[in-house]
Amino acid sequence: MENYGILLVDDESSYHMIVTALLACFDGPVTCVSDMPAALEAVSAWRYDLILMDIHLGAADGRLVAAEIRAVTDWAFSCPIIAFTTLRPDEGERYFLEQGFDGWLHKPLSGSALTALVRRWLGDQRLSTVVDGAANRLSELLGEAPAAKVIDRFHESMAAAVAAIDSGSDPRPLGHSIGGLSGTLGFSVLSAAWLSLQDGDAAAWPTVRALTMEAIAQQEERPKIA
Repeated sequence: MENYGILLVDDESSYHMIVTALLACFDGPVTCVSDMPAALEAVSAWRYDLILMDIHLGAADGRLVAAEIRAVTDWAFSCPIIAFTTLRPDEGERYFLEQGFDGWLHKPLSGSALTALVRRWLGDQRLSTVVDGAANRLSELLGEAPAAKVIDRFHESMAAAVAAIDSGSDPRPLGHSIGGLSGTLGFSVLSAAWLSLQDGDAAAWPTVRALTMEAIAQQEERPKIA
């Protein structure tokens, strides 16, 4: 059975990096486009299993883009199109269902919410098991206990960076340093998220923060190695 993949339509390039990194365990291609013409070109050239649609899409309205996609393609009537947006209407997901979407994935984005969405619509078999390769590689190099201390310090550094940005610090140098460090340690999702801040993309910060706090919470739940 052919895997057609996922299409992300979002005018914030940071989300292209973050969503692609989060879906590294997905078994199909992930295509990212930034505007309505590119979205229509993409769906004319290829079909998809799932579409994530930003609502505030530059000069275009994602609701109209979704409707146009369904108007110009036959397969899109059976393809779930998910509203991917910071909008939080009082009606919740029902608002987006009434607007012609099949669901809602809100920003700021969490990794668990995205993978749950993919599992809901495409099934567990489309996501491979994610292994904490960073910890495994460091353990081989340093030994289990020293590696655990390095990873603990890394999460402490991220917590300090979050506190600094929340207090008004420039996110660009912190994005560069934390993004580089997390990439070196093998945390590809966090690296993509933090590096998206380098160019001053303030719109990415809520999602970068959410992903970081999610990672810190997961680290805190793990058994400590003496």
